[in-house]
Amino acid sequence: MRNTLVVCTTAAMLLAGPALAGHCDANIADVEWALDGATTVEPNVLDAAETLLAHSLVVCSFEEDQLATAEVDSAEADPDYVSLGQSMLINAEELLNAN
Repeated sequence: MRNTLVVCTTAAMLLAGPALAGHCDANIADVEWALDGATTVEPNVLDAAETLLAHSLVVCSFEEDQLATAEVDSAEADPDYVSLGQSMLINAEELLNAN
């Protein structure tokens, strides 16, 4: 039930927000995949990962707005740049996969 709620919330936020850069999309999919397969994860780890996912959606939406107006030579425009939202998602995935 909890995973369904997270997936529905994620889908709603992605559809409602601007998807200009989509820079977090792959990381979001990775976390959702890890959440779906998290059968032996301790409840506190699951809660932490779900919270990171929820907060990262807000951060990623804000970052996409910034990316839309970023200068061409900005660090944010570098393909290797890892944003705060992406970092949160990477941490959530690592939490889930560590168990």
